[in-house]
Amino acid sequence: MGFKTSTSNLSLRQLRAFLTVAEETSMTRAAARLHLTPSALSMLVRSMEDEVGFRLFDRTTRRLVPTAAGQQLLPTVRQVFDGLEEGIDAVRQAQATRASLLVVATSPLLASALVPQVIAAFRQQHPQVRVRLVDAAVESLPGLVREGAADIAVCTANSDVSDLHAQRLYSDPLMLVCPPGHPLAALREVEWQALREYPLVQMRPGSGLRHLVDKAFGRQPPLLPPQHEVAQVATALGLVAAGEGLAMLPSYAITRARASQQDLALVTVPLVAPVVRRDIVALTRLADQASVASDGFIHHFRLVSGRA
Repeated sequence: MGFKTSTSNLSLRQLRAFLTVAEETSMTRAAARLHLTPSALSMLVRSMEDEVGFRLFDRTTRRLVPTAAGQQLLPTVRQVFDGLEEGIDAVRQAQATRASLLVVATSPLLASALVPQVIAAFRQQHPQVRVRLVDAAVESLPGLVREGAADIAVCTANSDVSDLHAQRLYSDPLMLVCPPGHPLAALREVEWQALREYPLVQMRPGSGLRHLVDKAFGRQPPLLPPQHEVAQVATALGLVAAGEGLAMLPSYAITRARASQQDLALVTVPLVAPVVRRDIVALTRLADQASVASDGFIHHFRLVSGRA
């Protein structure tokens, strides 16, 4: 048996076979412990001896004992498996810690509307998972996921997120919001072009909602400049209730405003030609495997948003 310097072809099965035989000092007992036949185990040991280039065991009348070379090698092999177990345990602990905390980032509007209901429903089914809600500017949400600062970002699908995994949660139609008594308030539905002659309360240019509204008007924009351009949906609703104009807003925002302000006098009418929907998506990292926590949260979001 010639001496060999390369051990790159040694397998964990060979090392485990050597270690178990050394601990049991019996091929039969070691084979039973490893759920192998004695002949299969003997072949593993012999193949390892061929790889390392020296004999690993001496046979006495009753047992197998490591040779001097085997004794010298034994502590190193034990370290291999001890290190492997420690590494696996560390990964398991990290995964368990990560699974117990779910960081959800979303916009201030969604953070005040749908997301709290989803968190409450999710916590009832998964009490072992802590959910931390981060409300942040819409444009920063994909970056929070990319950086690992959030496990999920719940936001609108109006930015370039090709490097992230996007799952649609909810498709939210834009509705016309007007004060009671307005000529359009009594209609079953309103076409976008019917709004061109009315004063409008619009979101500021550059926002996702403003982009959808401008796209819906197409080549025939409103005849009048916006009566107001605001940053917050709540501000727009307040202005509409005060008779300062009409607004085109997502349905969940209107529902939330009515729930929080019972005295807010508003009428909503579906907008058609075209029907404009804003997709709410869950963004996660492409490299991440879906966890039970994130899957459960996405499932509950779809349930709650469907009921809403």
